[in-house]
Amino acid sequence: MTRLWLFFLLLGATACQAPPPTPPPSPTAVSPQVLRIGVATGVFPLADIIAKPYRQAADNIVVQFVPGNTAVLLADLDAGNLDAVLSPYIPEGNERWFNPVALAGLVLVAHPDNPVAGLSLAEAQAVFNGRLTNWSALGGADQPIILISREEGSGIGAVFQDRVMAEQRISVNAQALTGDEALRAAVAANPAALGFSMMGAAEGVKVLAVDGRSAAPETVQDQSYPLTTPVYFINRTASEPDGALRNFLAWLQSAAGQEVVGVKYGRVR
Repeated sequence: MTRLWLFFLLLGATACQAPPPTPPPSPTAVSPQVLRIGVATGVFPLADIIAKPYRQAADNIVVQFVPGNTAVLLADLDAGNLDAVLSPYIPEGNERWFNPVALAGLVLVAHPDNPVAGLSLAEAQAVFNGRLTNWSALGGADQPIILISREEGSGIGAVFQDRVMAEQRISVNAQALTGDEALRAAVAANPAALGFSMMGAAEGVKVLAVDGRSAAPETVQDQSYPLTTPVYFINRTASEPDGALRNFLAWLQSAAGQEVVGVKYGRVR
């Protein structure tokens, strides 16, 4: 009888205990916002140096950098496949909002073993126009100059046409290659080759001085290098960017962002 009484006493005590509290719901993870930024191939090293610092500074924003030809990138921008474009070239008639984020330098590139140290702008124009055809006229070896140029729609090609060639046309004998990497590879493989690229991207080739000045972050920032050119952030619309895109641009133009830019390029602020 005593055992039965103890059993009911314990059963009643257990029944009177409050149920354990319901644990709070787990916070719902917010998916990061993804930005797709097109980058002209000649200035793609800019994307390389800003990717990690921005990822560390950004709050739930992921940036995917897409290399390409400027004309193709702008077409993708208009089609909604990209959120913005970084390029050294703004096409005529452009109605999209744009703003500079860095200063770069258009550079002439030759084979690493080429003894020529530099050219004047007038010489560069004469060479690419086909009026000067032998390296010996420039202080080099007695061999024909092999011209390497860029494909139609290249932003760097357009900058070269505007800043170096002006009203002159590039010789029909120039080899037009797609992409900055292909151009540099062709120049690096041919001791007689001459091409053009952008400061910061010209690896594996010899960068020639222009009018006695070499391209460097300091000389493009003070614009003493004659072929200094801005790198622009180009928005999809005529309005300033907003939301995550505005966050990215604000960081890129901030003191922290410009410090990163200054590793390989000239700062705009």
